[in-house]
Amino acid sequence: MTKEQKIELQHKTLLILASVSVKSFLMAVASSQVFCGSIEPSVIFFNCIDNVAYVGGSIASVAIMGALFGYYVIRIKTFDSIFARMLKADFIITAMYFAVAFSAPEFISMKVMTWLFGIWILGMLLAPFDKDMILVKKITQYGSIVALGALLTVHFIPTFEQFGDSYTIGMMISSILGIFGAGRNG
Repeated sequence: MTKEQKIELQHKTLLILASVSVKSFLMAVASSQVFCGSIEPSVIFFNCIDNVAYVGGSIASVAIMGALFGYYVIRIKTFDSIFARMLKADFIITAMYFAVAFSAPEFISMKVMTWLFGIWILGMLLAPFDKDMILVKKITQYGSIVALGALLTVHFIPTFEQFGDSYTIGMMISSILGIFGAGRNG
């Protein structure tokens, strides 16, 4: 392994580590809302002693899944040409979920947990397929990110409360397709 390849591997490792760290913190927010009823640290550490193991287990599961998956992503050659775009889309989608998780944790926390328990990995696994379909994948990526933004915005509009969780599947599919679309060669 040359010096440049070693540095590139280290940079990829740092980027995956950053992504998994942000997702683990996001899981801390979402799982504390689900298991403790609040995202306030005082509630988690002083009033929710019975459920701290569930919160910790949820965080650990995301960290372990991310570490195992990240180990293979940085070493598989198929991801080399698409790694930067794929991670950029992943960071954008993660930031969107992160923003809504802090703005409306009582409405979105279960959806965030669903996404964190593997949906984001599925999008990355599908990213290398059809890397040469540049226009279609570009439309898929940006269209999915816009659709996800619209579906996340629906949580703040009282008129749409009647639909409940019926748009959750749209959020998950948009998340998968956003990262899938980023897996292109140009």
